[in-house]
Amino acid sequence: MDNAIEINEDLTHKEVALFLGDELKNHNNESVKSYNLEEEYAKTARHKKPFVWILLGLCFFIVGAGTLTTTGLVSHSNHKISINIDSFDDLNLRALLNSAGRAQNLYDTAIKNKESLIQNKKDELSQAEQKRNMDLFTLQSVASVSTKAFLAKEHEKIEEEYKTAVNEINRNYEPKITEAEEEIKHYESKRNSYNSEKLNQAKDAQATIDSTKQLHDIEMKAQEDRYEKKIKELREELASQKVRAAREQKAAVEEVRKIFQAKIDLLDPRAREQNKEQNEIILDAGIQNKTKSSKLWDNVEKLIFNENDYTSENSSFDYAETIKEAAKELEEARTLALRFKPIPMENSIKDYVPAIMHQTYQVANNLAESGFKMQEELRNLQDFAETSLASSSADGIVFKNTNSSTTQAYIKKTSRDKIIEGKSLEAQITHKGKQIAATIQKQDGIYIVTMIYPEEDSSKPQTVYSIDTGDPIRILPQKSK
Repeated sequence: MDNAIEINEDLTHKEVALFLGDELKNHNNESVKSYNLEEEYAKTARHKKPFVWILLGLCFFIVGAGTLTTTGLVSHSNHKISINIDSFDDLNLRALLNSAGRAQNLYDTAIKNKESLIQNKKDELSQAEQKRNMDLFTLQSVASVSTKAFLAKEHEKIEEEYKTAVNEINRNYEPKITEAEEEIKHYESKRNSYNSEKLNQAKDAQATIDSTKQLHDIEMKAQEDRYEKKIKELREELASQKVRAAREQKAAVEEVRKIFQAKIDLLDPRAREQNKEQNEIILDAGIQNKTKSSKLWDNVEKLIFNENDYTSENSSFDYAETIKEAAKELEEARTLALRFKPIPMENSIKDYVPAIMHQTYQVANNLAESGFKMQEELRNLQDFAETSLASSSADGIVFKNTNSSTTQAYIKKTSRDKIIEGKSLEAQITHKGKQIAATIQKQDGIYIVTMIYPEEDSSKPQTVYSIDTGDPIRILPQKSK
């Protein structure tokens, strides 16, 4: 080590001196003794003891003996171990069992998938059928206020919608069910490919190899059963709710039907059944019970009032105008009556408007026919009067006898020009050879004769003239004013 065994006296570096300054100078001025390592080691050699070497030797001996003993025991144990080839078979069987288990699970899942699809299809078909039944029930509820044509059309529409819904459900589920069946066949084939003897052996080994897994499988199976039971209960509850909903819906529809049927019965009662007299009147009008509405209104549209059947060229102007006005008013009445045609009256009240129209036309025809006969009789009377007055100096005759001082008169055609509308002329009536003073005037085409009573003593009874039909009337020469 050369001089390394001695410590240099001057240990001062320039950098250290730069910072320490005077302090370092004081220490450097002090005398320093050198430190000799060899001398120091020589001093420690005198303190060595043999016990340390003995202790180290004992430790080495113990460690060596322990190592040899342990090695011998392990070697002896290894010679005693017997290698069993069946252990490797156990491992293969377990792998086989796991593969078969997975195949079985896939098979079971495929079966459940198919069952679920079939159940869903069944539920949707049931729902479609329930909707169809409810629609038919609702349609039947309004049958009393609907026509047969409308009911048949709506019934056909409901059946068509149901058929379309069923076809759509089948078209949606049949491919899925077919696919599920193919999966079942695939996994069933795969499951059956495993040797049953090996599987049974593996199952027996499984109980010994993995009892924990067996317990887990049992718990999973129990949980699966609980879920399956819960799903079944939910499906049953859903089906029960559907039945209750359908029953409640029917009850609600029936309640509404009863309410509106009561109102309909008020608006469209079975009136003919409730009133025998009215029923007989309607029967007299030619309307039988339970006559179809279409036939009733066809008969109304066929009702006729022909004004030409009740007038002729000899009819008076006023009479002809009256018949013409009657025809117009009857057509207006028919227009008003037809307003009730589209109203769905199904009970006997539907017979009333057609019956009223029949009676109205019957009355009009009867009156017009009577008027026509009166016109004929009047014309015959006028012809007789003209013939009688042709050889007489009289201008007319009393048309109607009366106890009143005023009556109607017939004036022959040749004398009519003497009378001006609204102007009164002096006349004379001959009754049983007695001359009665009177006036005559024309009012609205009618000739009116008014008798003139003489001024008499008020103390005496007043004279009352009585004239008869056919008494001659003569228009007196008018005095110039």
